[in-house]
Amino acid sequence: MAALFHILAGLALVAALIAWAVAVRGGLKAIAANRAAGQGGGAASYALLALWPFAVQRRGREADIDAVRTGKAAIAFFVSVTVAVAAISAYTNLTYKPPVAPAGSAPAAPAGAPSKS
Repeated sequence: MAALFHILAGLALVAALIAWAVAVRGGLKAIAANRAAGQGGGAASYALLALWPFAVQRRGREADIDAVRTGKAAIAFFVSVTVAVAAISAYTNLTYKPPVAPAGSAPAAPAGAPSKS
């Protein structure tokens, strides 16, 4: 069962990377379209693309073209990360072994009760 969650976590992380790549690809297209229209596309756009590609948007009438794809990629990214975290949690819960005390160690002698003298 743990192996299933291990595989699921790996697949979910790969899906998150693919969603990120789709957002970067859409962001590059949006920057190129904005630059061709003379509406910016400078260093700040590339910095935003590197940090959070889901925020890069095309300006003008064709803004909806990339917005739908980027929105779907953002949803896929968050769902993939959520599934990955849940699978990693299940995997660690199934495989965690608590530390065992060394064999042969005896507990300390209990302290005596205080006397009222």
